[in-house]
Amino acid sequence: MTGPSDDVGDAEFEDDADLEDDVHLGDGLDGVVVAIDGPAGSGKSSVARDVARELGLPHVDTGALYRAGALACLRRGVDLTDADACALVVAAAEVERDGDRTYLDGEDVEDEIRADEVTAAVSEVSAHPAVRQALLEVQREALGAGGVMEGRDIGTVVAPDADVKVFLTASVEERAARRAAQLGRDDVEVLARQLAERDDADGGREASPLTAASDAWVFDTTDLQKDDVVDVVVERVLETIAGVDHAVLEADDDPVAVRDALPRVAVVGRPNVGKSTLVNRILGARVAIVESRPGVTRDRTEHLATWRDRPFTVIDTGGWEHGAEGMAARIVGQAEAAVADADLVLFVVDATVGALEDDERYARSLRRSGVPVLLVANKVDGDKQEPLVHELYTLGLGDPYPVSAQHGRGVGDLLDAAVDRFPPAPTALPDDSAIPHVAVVGRPNVGKSSLFNRLLGEERSIVDAVPHTTRDAVDTLVEMEGAPQPDGSALTEPWVFVDTAGMRRRYRQGEDTELYSVDRTRRAIEQADLVLFVIDASQPIGEQDQRLAALLRDAGCGVVLVCNKWDLVDEQRRFDLERELDRQLSFAAWAPRVNVSASTGRGAGRLLPQLRSIWQNYRRRIPTREVNTLIADAVAHHPPPRRGNRPLKIRYATQAETRPPRFVVFSNGPLPPGYRRYLERAIREQHDFTGVPIAIDDRPPAPRERRASTRRRLAGSRSRR
Repeated sequence: MTGPSDDVGDAEFEDDADLEDDVHLGDGLDGVVVAIDGPAGSGKSSVARDVARELGLPHVDTGALYRAGALACLRRGVDLTDADACALVVAAAEVERDGDRTYLDGEDVEDEIRADEVTAAVSEVSAHPAVRQALLEVQREALGAGGVMEGRDIGTVVAPDADVKVFLTASVEERAARRAAQLGRDDVEVLARQLAERDDADGGREASPLTAASDAWVFDTTDLQKDDVVDVVVERVLETIAGVDHAVLEADDDPVAVRDALPRVAVVGRPNVGKSTLVNRILGARVAIVESRPGVTRDRTEHLATWRDRPFTVIDTGGWEHGAEGMAARIVGQAEAAVADADLVLFVVDATVGALEDDERYARSLRRSGVPVLLVANKVDGDKQEPLVHELYTLGLGDPYPVSAQHGRGVGDLLDAAVDRFPPAPTALPDDSAIPHVAVVGRPNVGKSSLFNRLLGEERSIVDAVPHTTRDAVDTLVEMEGAPQPDGSALTEPWVFVDTAGMRRRYRQGEDTELYSVDRTRRAIEQADLVLFVIDASQPIGEQDQRLAALLRDAGCGVVLVCNKWDLVDEQRRFDLERELDRQLSFAAWAPRVNVSASTGRGAGRLLPQLRSIWQNYRRRIPTREVNTLIADAVAHHPPPRRGNRPLKIRYATQAETRPPRFVVFSNGPLPPGYRRYLERAIREQHDFTGVPIAIDDRPPAPRERRASTRRRLAGSRSRR
């Protein structure tokens, strides 16, 4: 339970009587609860009062509530050491706070509860567990509309679900010095001894020992002034409420079988009938390459779509051609594989040319497949084309759905019909944020598609010796075998693998397809969690490899460096490669390296375990208490450089984000890049962040006008929601 707020008789920071009244953060923070705990003399009350003022939130003075309870006991003349008697009096009393005033049985007692007699009695009364229980609901009611509350065990008992929990602490000597300054006394040693005795008593209480909540942010204020503490706490609240994830990473839920959870819709048809245009229309974005010439789409690509709140996977395929040979035959093979794996097929026909012989041939194949089919009559741009639809009944696939994929006409009706034919919705759908997205990137012809197919165990990307065979980013939802279970079985894990087009330095004039391919590759990198960065180990590392490496560094992905074609590397090339990696790709020294041969499969089995390990590191979170201990040790070993005549001091640090990990260091000035790299090395030495970039951001205390701007942005985002 909670005890007195320590606002009188507790050491406080010196008050700032000139605290500005014209800066308020409250817009957008309605209902937010900030719980501030800490031992006696840590300055909870003065900090809480000013934090509430800065945030524009109510300040709930729990100490005043306990003082009112103590006053009630004094008025009734009960023995203050009698726990039952005190609890009966407090339970029968009507104690409440209204603004900055305290009321006992309807009487304003704000001034009376600050008297010396009440100050001497409050510690005795509040020590009784039954009294704390009697005032528990009063405190919770006071927090009903949100606010900043301070006191013993606020974060553990009174407000365990508080949005932000802060546990202020300081050395006994510092707390004694603050109390001496507040009371005008010079017996600091005596006060220190009294505080130490109270700490022992508070920590030893069986019913409610003084302790920080498990999810509280412990903030040592020993070397800080009150205004600095208030600034840092306000920053912490704003960052937390604005959406920064401060939750400790929990174990993943059981993986979901993605293929069973989401219906699969394959879009098939002859070349150039508008399949990719229809896919883009369904997705509401240009994700598939569209050109007027046939043969642009080669691989089958998978994309997540939603209609009527029902998610599904839409699969774009290349043109279906009879008697195709070479690469065209492999494109047809991809389309046929998509049909075999689909829950529903959208068979697209060009209504302006009618049912051709190839359309009839494919319709017969679809009827034999047993997969539900919707016949899509595309390029029906207006009423004049409507009569053309009747010619398509000869295909024997039921009523055609007239649509214009280019303009969107009729697509909604088509999707309604598709959703009506889906299997029943599962009780649980996969959370896309919990599924790792892995992009396979590299310059042209380094073996990305071969490696992609090797990982998936089937040909999902077309492989050819000619560079730029892959034009689109091929997204594939797959189920990978997970770690063995105690019973010897192995669960399946959903992953998304993306094979990307090779990126080269310059585009050929007029190559719009290639330009779009590169844009899709860039977007795939930006959206990926992890990247398999493939280089041709048999060839010197080139400028384009370095450009890609820089792109990966800026994207913040987890990286595995894959040296492919290792079967072609001799002893001299190995020596040269080591030197090139050290000199030209040194930025990713944290990235593990795997030597493979995608063509033979050598070394490919090491990639998935490596990806799983990096995926875990990518989401790793270090508790704030450990971060501050680590940073403090690093600073003690090697202090930050001076900034002019003023030494740089680090107030505290926290891990603000995961995926990728980002640490924020609050200091009294900007930290030099070299010192940030030193702190990064210190973090990596203590925690496994192999394969993952780490960002170290320094954060000097924000001026009040910048905090006000942050509040306005936060208020705007909340109003939009």
